[in-house]
Order: sequence, then structure tokens, then C-alpha cells
Amino acid sequence: MSSVWTDLKESANKAINASDWDSALSDWESALSLAEKFPEGDGRQVATLEGLARTRFARGEYGEAEFLYKRALVIREAAQGSEHKDVASLVNNLGVVAFTRGMYKDAMSYFEKALGLRRKLSGPDNLDVGRTLYFLALTCHGLKKYDEADGHYRKSLDIKNKTLGNSHPELINLLRNYADLLRKTSRD
Repeated sequence: MSSVWTDLKESANKAINASDWDSALSDWESALSLAEKFPEGDGRQVATLEGLARTRFARGEYGEAEFLYKRALVIREAAQGSEHKDVASLVNNLGVVAFTRGMYKDAMSYFEKALGLRRKLSGPDNLDVGRTLYFLALTCHGLKKYDEADGHYRKSLDIKNKTLGNSHPELINLLRNYADLLRKTSRD
């Protein structure tokens, strides 16, 4: 059963890389039915839930993605405690889902929690901190909290510039959104 799960996971990941969401979904669902038979808290359960959530998200099935990420979070917190980098990643993913759904207040709550965990676990200048700051900036921007958004954009820009270099696509997208904020606040 374990090797079948591994084969399904590998097949699902290949399908994701090929943007074949239907095949990925089928493989992850089959993998989940196997993973649910493993002992409670088995890492394969969480890996399957996360893969299935990523696939649902990519298909635009945000409510289902949120449900799956929350299930994975419960298992992760029980197994690893509430202060773990994998927990921070799941909380951040929940923020992305909420943001995508236009639920900015929920997104802000998730991103603030993820940011606190990531700063505590990885330090203030870690790339994951920069990425969460960027999502927090986008959320504040969406809520028209422009001063907060400005601060988050600047800090994210600083971190990403140092870690990724000044021509990385993540930095380019950040600059586009930050420029939009500056235009909206009459600061060219």
C-alpha cells in the first residue's frame, strides 16, 4: 500500500508540473483514500491533503482547497506543535486562499499569524518572511490600508532584492503592485 501511495504521489506531482489538473486530482484523491488508512498523524496524510488542496486551488475550487488545508493544519499542529515552519506554510496557504476569494480580513489574519511564525522560526530577513510580507501588502492594498501596505511592500522589496536579486520575477511583480499603490496615493 505504501509503494502504491508513493507512485500516486509521484504521478500527481508530474501531472501538476504539466498543468494536468484532472489527472492530478484523480491521483491525489486515490492517494488520499490510501493515506486515510495509515496511522493517525502519518506525514503522508498531510502531504496528500496539501497536494490535493494545491490541485483544487489551481482548478479554482477555493472552498474545497480551504477545507483541505484546514484538515492538514489540524494534523500538522497535532504532530508538530503550533510553532513549526510547516504550520506557518499551511497558515500562509490559507491566507492565499482567503485573499483569492476576496476575503481580505480573513487573509490578513492568516498572513499576520504566518508572518509572526516565520519571523520567529527563520529570522526577520528570510525569503519566506518576504513572501508573507508581500501577501500582507497586497491584502492591505485591497483593504485600502495604504500606509500599512506601503511598509509591507518596502520590507518585502528589501528582503526579496537581497535574496533573489533585482531581476527575479517575484521582485518584478512586487514592484508592479507597489507602483500601483504609489499611483493610487499620488506618489509617482
